[in-house]
Amino acid sequence: MLKAHCHYPGRGWTVIEDLDKISDLRADKDNLLWAEADFRRLTRDEIDAIAEEFELDAFDVEDAQTINRRPKLDVAGAHLLLVCHQLDEEHGQLEPSQLSCFVGDDYVLALHHGAERTLAEMRGHWPKAGAADYKGGAAFLLYTLLDVVVDDYGATADRLEEEVERLEESALSVRVGPAFDRQLYGLKQKLSRLRRYALPTNRLLDAVMKPEGPAIVPSEHAHLFRDIGDHLGRVTDQIHNIDDLANAVLELRRSEQTAGLSEVNKKLTAWAAIIAVPTLVSGVYGMNFRLVPRDGQLFGFWFALGVMAVAAATLYVTFKRKKWL
Repeated sequence: MLKAHCHYPGRGWTVIEDLDKISDLRADKDNLLWAEADFRRLTRDEIDAIAEEFELDAFDVEDAQTINRRPKLDVAGAHLLLVCHQLDEEHGQLEPSQLSCFVGDDYVLALHHGAERTLAEMRGHWPKAGAADYKGGAAFLLYTLLDVVVDDYGATADRLEEEVERLEESALSVRVGPAFDRQLYGLKQKLSRLRRYALPTNRLLDAVMKPEGPAIVPSEHAHLFRDIGDHLGRVTDQIHNIDDLANAVLELRRSEQTAGLSEVNKKLTAWAAIIAVPTLVSGVYGMNFRLVPRDGQLFGFWFALGVMAVAAATLYVTFKRKKWL
């Protein structure tokens, strides 16, 4: 079901209950219209009706329906098609909800796949705006949307930064095991997903600020988008820093595992040497030679045991001093 909000000059925002009025509202260029719908709850007939109302090409609608797109800004007929994403942590992973916006001079049509949280936060910013902000038309709506999206990326980066710092402290202070490795791997996965959607948003902002066609953002609103770009730049730096720290923790973990394996190998080698000497002596005395020292004598057996015990004890003390045991 399509939901619409219209800003009337001097009257503020009004929820449009009768969607048949959208054509009349769009005809008045003083109005600013925001319309949204969740693709998952639309029937084929409703999608066709929306496309007809906003004069969308069937190919562009299909493009908007295709999920897992990277953030981008494309020309779609008489409209601009902007794609961005909401990220939510579910079952230890960041899951994207795609938001495709068809942008006109004085309206934005947002078709999404479960991005209600981002849209609700964006609408919460509208009452705080002044009359001068609304003179930017659809550019103002894009600003409020991208501002919420980038703020959300920043909050996600903050959580990942806290998580990697906790992992670093654990790696340095306590003996960690497989559970730690799973946490570190999960962090790397989430960071990769955040990078996948945050970094291309830089190019999206550049395309908004410097389009190939007519200007999208009025000059008096350009500073707002530059602020978003600055914030996104800080988020990008933060992502790189988190990745560097995660790689350092991973390298530390590998070094500890290598050191642990080396300790095990040293102990195995030491015990193998200790066992080898008695085995060698007993093997020699087990040969069928006729002339073996002390063989056949009264104390020959005890002499062989003594040699084995002294040799094994000597090796044990030597390895113990070298901290191989």
